[in-house]
Amino acid sequence: MICCGLISGCLISVFYLGQWQWLVCSGVLLFLCGYFKTFSSVLAGFILGIFVTICHYWLVYAPPLAEKGLEQDIEVVGTVSKVIGTGANPYVTLELASIGQYTVPWYRRVRANVSLSGALPDDLQGATLAGMVTLKPFRSRKNFSVFDAELYAFRHQIFYKGRMSVEDVRYEHSERLRTTYRTWVSQALDGLHFSWFYYVILTGDKSAVPQADKAYFQSLGLSHLLAISGLHVAIVFALSFALCKLVLALIWSRLAQHHNYQLGYFTFALLLSGVYVWLSGMQVSAQRAWLMALLGACCFLFARHLSPARTLIYALTVILIANPFAVLNLGLYFSFFAVATIFMVFRSTARDSERLSRVKLLLYLQCALFAALLPLTLYSYHGFSMSSIPINLVVIPLLSVVIFPLLLMHLLIVMATGWAVLAVPDAMLNSAYQWLNAFPYHWWHTGAIAPELVILSYLALLLCLSTLTRPFAWVPVSAALMVNLTERTPDWQVDVFDVGHGTAVLVSAQGNGVLIDLGASYFSRYSLFENVIKPYLQAHRITLVHTVISHDDSDHNGGLADLYRYDGGRSLEQFHQGDGKALCSLKAVIMENLTIESLWPVEPMNSDNNNSCVVRISDGTTRLLLPGDIEQVAEHALLVRQREKMPADILIAPHHGSNTSSSMAFVSAVAPRWVVFSRGYYSPWRLPHEDVVERYQSIYSRMLDTAEEGQIRFKITGTEVQLETARDRKSFWFLR
Repeated sequence: MICCGLISGCLISVFYLGQWQWLVCSGVLLFLCGYFKTFSSVLAGFILGIFVTICHYWLVYAPPLAEKGLEQDIEVVGTVSKVIGTGANPYVTLELASIGQYTVPWYRRVRANVSLSGALPDDLQGATLAGMVTLKPFRSRKNFSVFDAELYAFRHQIFYKGRMSVEDVRYEHSERLRTTYRTWVSQALDGLHFSWFYYVILTGDKSAVPQADKAYFQSLGLSHLLAISGLHVAIVFALSFALCKLVLALIWSRLAQHHNYQLGYFTFALLLSGVYVWLSGMQVSAQRAWLMALLGACCFLFARHLSPARTLIYALTVILIANPFAVLNLGLYFSFFAVATIFMVFRSTARDSERLSRVKLLLYLQCALFAALLPLTLYSYHGFSMSSIPINLVVIPLLSVVIFPLLLMHLLIVMATGWAVLAVPDAMLNSAYQWLNAFPYHWWHTGAIAPELVILSYLALLLCLSTLTRPFAWVPVSAALMVNLTERTPDWQVDVFDVGHGTAVLVSAQGNGVLIDLGASYFSRYSLFENVIKPYLQAHRITLVHTVISHDDSDHNGGLADLYRYDGGRSLEQFHQGDGKALCSLKAVIMENLTIESLWPVEPMNSDNNNSCVVRISDGTTRLLLPGDIEQVAEHALLVRQREKMPADILIAPHHGSNTSSSMAFVSAVAPRWVVFSRGYYSPWRLPHEDVVERYQSIYSRMLDTAEEGQIRFKITGTEVQLETARDRKSFWFLR
């Protein structure tokens, strides 16, 4: 009961309680413990969960230096743990050993994403660098339905970002055991078709997985194989146990007949599988599997009985005591729900186990896993694999019985003789994979679902497990139906993405969309279109009908190459004749109930900014104006020609709020109810300019800022406009 309370306490304190609410909640629970003695153990566990979360935050996850302590250059020493971008000024993740006078203690990690300059070694990975750095607290873009970089940074203890001038390479290349192991594995697998897959299941490092293969594994329902899970740990444990037993039987056969060496077998298997868990990055699912193996071994050796449910709960308790913020990792839920489902399937089929063949049992198990993990899959991936059941029925036994043992044998033989024993099976696997590629339609996109629906789904499944509670399963099902039925779909919607310094605005209606600008692209490898806009389109099942590029600046058209890969330039036909670098044409098109009209440029002017395409979108009642980066000269010319079309309810501030734009005449003519500044948080141009802010204040416009609010969404139905911001909807107390 204490464990259940602790698990609940960790969940509630991470997701819902603010720092000041911890003390109040703990005090109320202590008071209740005196009156509800039956539930006192649960309440005590709940308080313990809150206490563990508080301590862990301040010891491990709180930034070690306040923002005021980072206002000047600081000398740091750190080791490069990840190379993010290469070039003249490579961008890396630095694991810091010291920041000024502060020495990072042994029990925590402090990381920073920094761009490097100065004398750099040829191989940055693992190099220990010293130098002066300008650090700022880590802050990133915040958007709906896409990857949350701030949450990722928090989980991986990346507290800062900045620029570093390297003055000294303390060690040319600081080799660590894990780095050495990964290098050796990579070399041993060189030349194999599936070297990237074997590398992942041996090391847990997914950086070498080709993006196309990662997406195709997802469509096949095999994404779980690209993360070190309980399946991998169980295989290593079983193989280690069998190997130890075999070796002992061969060498000391007489001794093995007269003594019980079970303790040695279990110790060896736990040790080897524990090393594997550590080398593969200590992923949550792997920790869970190892802890359950440890509990099972202890029960066997000491002749104690522990139910599968208790084993699972105890493993989860240990993980949360070690790190309560593990609840932010979706892998935790996939792992524990999957194991709970397996236990329930074996329990329900225990009486019929003699009549069920292994194939029927595996089929039953895969169907149960598919159903149990479906809500989480829909929430995480916005769809599900239609072929996951039959493919997993083949792949999982193949991986367990054939691939993994051969892979370990391959490493040992390569180390001893250099002969690749996996070459023939690898070629056969590659042929099967290519055959599967001929059938591309494995994935069904369902669109994004709310987390509330996921919670209600699992509550309904939980109630269905018992005959006593089964009649009450209709309550969460009815609640889920009510949420869906009462949710009102807007007539149209405006999404101003948080793309840092740049612009990307999506206007959608009835599943069709027009995109104005694409945001920037960084290091020739990170495109805002590819990583923010495209996933959002897919999550919400929006067909991109039109794309308008305001002008040829990198912060507006940085994802142009990715757009061409996405739709072949089809969406550029109307306003750019397929050429995203050309000035937009003056025309008006209809999309659903919206009129999309380009008002400018009438003729080329003297700068790219003043040649920006000015777009007006209206349903006849509510109007949106997107003026790109036009400056005051173009604003004046636009007012002379199109003054009657200038008034708007929503305005995307021209040139990100720069003082070269938003003249008082333009501001007065548009007179927006809402004005949105699309900019980066750490803007070197100090946008929006204070004079521009005063102009909009003078006409009582409400100002919104993507740097402060994240993605900004306007839902428009008739004359009603509903405003939502990503930082309000996706807020956590530890990220404020």
